[in-house]
Formats: sequence, structure tokens, C-alpha cells
Amino acid sequence: MHRTSLTRLDARLLAAAVLSGLFVTSVPAAYAAEQDWYSRSTPLTAVEDGEAQALAYGTSYTKDGYLKNHTYYRDPRAGGDAVYTETGYTYFAPDQDGGSSWSEYGDSDQSDRSSSGAWVDQYDKDDYSSSHSDADKGRVHSKVCEDQDWSPDACSRRPFFTFTL
Repeated sequence: MHRTSLTRLDARLLAAAVLSGLFVTSVPAAYAAEQDWYSRSTPLTAVEDGEAQALAYGTSYTKDGYLKNHTYYRDPRAGGDAVYTETGYTYFAPDQDGGSSWSEYGDSDQSDRSSSGAWVDQYDKDDYSSSHSDADKGRVHSKVCEDQDWSPDACSRRPFFTFTL
């Protein structure tokens, strides 16, 4: 009989551990204070006609009242058309209707152009503590593009990460 109650206790402890593990893992990773996106070995890629035109990876994060984005980007065909990154910021804040919504257009920043085959560092930031102080959440949107003179720029998809402010 004593063995049975110990087994039930073990089962309850195990169930509690599993349930708490499910709760922890169900929290969206996108609400973290820092989020790596893509990597050097599997970068975000702008493709045109089946060929890589621009590559990037980085980390988005919040720090000291800023949404920040640290990006590395490069031209996979060094010496060709220059490549660049673009970071956009949007905020979830009270709207005119008494609810909250995502801002349609936030601030954005583009990096310098580079046709180097080496990875280039780029830092972008947006001060939400003064210009968006009423926002509950913020998003960092990133993309990489090849700057083309005579046609629309070849750009990657535009992943984003959401942060609680």
C-alpha cells in the first residue's frame, strides 16, 4: 500500500512537471527579448531567376528603450550589383477607435550598398521609448535586396519578430 501511494505521488509530480514544461514551451518565441533570424550557413536570400542575389542573417532585440537589429549581409556574386538590407519597425498601440492595432507604416532604415563577397555588419535601431511610448509590442521586419538600376530590386521575403515593450 505504501508503494502505491508513492507511485501516485511520483505520477502527480511527473504530470505537474510535464504540464509546466508544456506551459513554458507554449510561450511564443517571437516575444523573446532577443531573436536570431537565419544564419551564416542558411541565410535569408533574395532570389531572381533561380539565382541567389543577396544574403543576410542577424539578431533582432530590445535594449534600453530601442528595438534593434544587428545584420550581416553580403553579395553572393561579389562585384555584381550592390546589395543592402532594410529594417522596418511597427508598433501595436492604442488607436483612434479605442482599441489597439498594428501601425501600418513604421520607421525604416536601409544599410549602405555593398558588392563585397565578405559579410558586412549593419546596426539599425528605433527609439520606441519616446516616439511610441504607448505601444505594448513592437516588431522588427528585415529583408535583403539587390539594388538594380533598370528593374525592381530583387528582395527576399520579409520575416518579422514581435517583442513585448
